Amino acid sequence: MSDGPDVNVVGSGGQQKVLVVTGHVPRAFPSRHLSYEQFHSLGDQLKSAAVGRIVAFDEERSVKNLWAYHLLEANPNLMPADPNPPADRFGGPADAVISNIVCHERFEWMRRAAELHPDVDVFVWIDYSVFKQPGVTAEVIRDYLDAIETTPIDAVIAPGVWPKVAIDDSRPHWRVVASTWICPRDLVVPLADLANLVLQIRTTHTGKITWDANTLSYVELLDVLPFRWYLGNHDQTQFTGFGELVN
Repeated sequence: MSDGPDVNVVGSGGQQKVLVVTGHVPRAFPSRHLSYEQFHSLGDQLKSAAVGRIVAFDEERSVKNLWAYHLLEANPNLMPADPNPPADRFGGPADAVISNIVCHERFEWMRRAAELHPDVDVFVWIDYSVFKQPGVTAEVIRDYLDAIETTPIDAVIAPGVWPKVAIDDSRPHWRVVASTWICPRDLVVPLADLANLVLQIRTTHTGKITWDANTLSYVELLDVLPFRWYLGNHDQTQFTGFGELVN
């Protein structure tokens, strides 16, 4: 189907149904650090690790159909929050803008997954290319999902590196690593709505579009949704740290 494949969600026999949500927009811009084939190879590793517990929105689509694209239509001179996008990843600021538009679609993909799978209790975002990060293996992913299945989830839960401090929006804010986070069903829509509202307000008033990690960090600072944090970096600790949090 066009909005992601049908999934018969199965688990390890835990107390609640958990579904990984991931997504990728092929050829959204000419990525310099990973090729089309490398992205899909990494995505295939994730889909294999979470088989039966994952929905992947990775079919061909236009960036014009993404939620945040209207911000670029409203301001064709929109710039990325990063004043100097890394040249090893982007051909220029315009590519960084498109990248941030794509990255913010994760909130909408999770909303769509919740609509498609009304029997799922907990949704888990995991980046499509997460297997490029050090120490991330299929066993790490499976153990993470198994732990979530048997843990009551009543808040948005996200790993990160930094303490809760003021956000410098000219760089990624690693209060949350953003390559994984957990959301119970009843908070999926409020989280997506709030993330979109924060992005809309900040982009409209600054003329710049930020990273999804910064948007999620702003959401936490608003303190209107239950939010839990644990220590985890862009490696296996973002997953293994969840077990340490609940134990």
